[in-house]
Amino acid sequence: MAILDSEGVVLKGWKFRETSKIVSILTKDFGKVRMIAKGSRSLKSRFKGCLEPFTHIHIIYYEKSTRNLQLLSKANLIDPHYGIIGNPLKTALAFAIIELVEKTVEEENPAQDLFDLLIQTLSAIDNHEKFTEGCFWYFEEHLIDIMGYKANWNSCLDCNKSLGFHGGLFQPDQGGLLCHECSKHQGGLRISAETLEILYFLQKESVVQATELCPTPYQIAEVRKMYDLYFKTHIEYMQGLKSLELYYNLLNFYKKHS
Repeated sequence: MAILDSEGVVLKGWKFRETSKIVSILTKDFGKVRMIAKGSRSLKSRFKGCLEPFTHIHIIYYEKSTRNLQLLSKANLIDPHYGIIGNPLKTALAFAIIELVEKTVEEENPAQDLFDLLIQTLSAIDNHEKFTEGCFWYFEEHLIDIMGYKANWNSCLDCNKSLGFHGGLFQPDQGGLLCHECSKHQGGLRISAETLEILYFLQKESVVQATELCPTPYQIAEVRKMYDLYFKTHIEYMQGLKSLELYYNLLNFYKKHS
C-alpha cells in the first residue's frame, strides 16, 4: 500500500452508509481516482467543507493497486470557489464542466494537462462576471485538443484553401470544415465565418479573454450545436449534459424576468 499526495478537484460524491462518502476526484498527478472518505458526513468530520463538487483541495490518500476504491486520509482546502457557489448560472456551468470531465476521463490515467485546464477554467468562472459561458466554450475547445481531436478552423479539409468569408460545413469526425465548393455534395452543420472567428479565438487566447466575447444569438446557437455534435461524435454513448440544459433553462428564465 502506498501513501500518495496530490492536488485535486472534487467531481462527484455519493453517500456511503451512515456517515461516510465516496468521492470522485480528478488529481493533478494520478488522474481520476475514486476514494472513500470515512466519517466525512459526521458533524465533527475533518473533511468538512472539502468534498463539495468543483472544490480545489490538497489530499493524502492510501492507494492499493488491487482495489478500485482508495482510502482518503486527509484533505485541505485550497479554493472553495465561493464566487461559483453563490451564483446559480455559474454553478450550473461548473457542474456542466465537471459532468463533461466525468464522461470523458477514464480512471487513474495521468491527466495533468486536463487538471490545469480545469483549474484555470473554474477560476475564471469564479472571478469574472461577463460572458462566463465563454469559459465553458474554452474548456470544450481545449478538452478536445487534449483528447487528440484538435479542430482545424482555418482551411478546408479537402482543398486546404482558406474558408474566407463563407464559413463551411462542419465535419465532426474529421475535426474541421469543408469550404463552399467542396461541400456541395456533402452534409454537415453549417458554421458561419463570424462563428469561425470565435472558435479560432478560443484556440489562441486565454480563458479569461473568453469572458470578453460578445457573440450574437446566432453565433451562440452555432457554437453550442457544434460542440455538442463534436463530443457526441467522439465519445461513445455521449448524451447531452444535464447541467448544461439546466444552465440554458436558468438563462432563459432570467431573461424573461429581467
